Amino acid sequence: MYLDDLTVAQAAVSALLASLAPDDWTRASPCDDWDVAGVARHLAVGERAFAVSLGGTPYDLAAISAELADTATGELPAAYDVGAVALREALTSADPAGAFPTGLGPMPAPAIAELRTIEALTHGWDVARGAGARLAVDDTVAERAIAHSLVLMERLPPDRTPFGPPQPVPDSAPAIDRLAGLLGRKID
Repeated sequence: MYLDDLTVAQAAVSALLASLAPDDWTRASPCDDWDVAGVARHLAVGERAFAVSLGGTPYDLAAISAELADTATGELPAAYDVGAVALREALTSADPAGAFPTGLGPMPAPAIAELRTIEALTHGWDVARGAGARLAVDDTVAERAIAHSLVLMERLPPDRTPFGPPQPVPDSAPAIDRLAGLLGRKID
């Protein structure tokens, strides 16, 4: 199931990125330091980094970021797709009981897939919000990402705060919006 959710999340992000107009890439995103292109680039870097990790080698985030730093905005959808495919292939061949090096410490492949699903959905939401679009993803996938996020947030060391504080979101909001709010995004 964990690979299925990742595949759905990545497909939603891929479709969104492919639909962006040239002027969408420079729009502000909910991520303070990134425009829409910066968020897309971050997603592409993350997929490639974790594919490396699943090969048993610690990833060099700076090197992967440098590889993609000059990727033209029109090429970002393809760059994301390449990383998404590489990550799914790495997950398929990884020992599910093994522990792989990550920036959060050693993690098993299923936990990496859950983490990357959360990243794809949350940053996909950021891209969509910045571009004035909507991330089309099944509510059940986003609901599972909420559950996984709550578990991961409990495991974070006190000095590590990768997200903003949870924001209020009505219970009736779509699951993708509730996930975004949980991870610090303001839902207007």
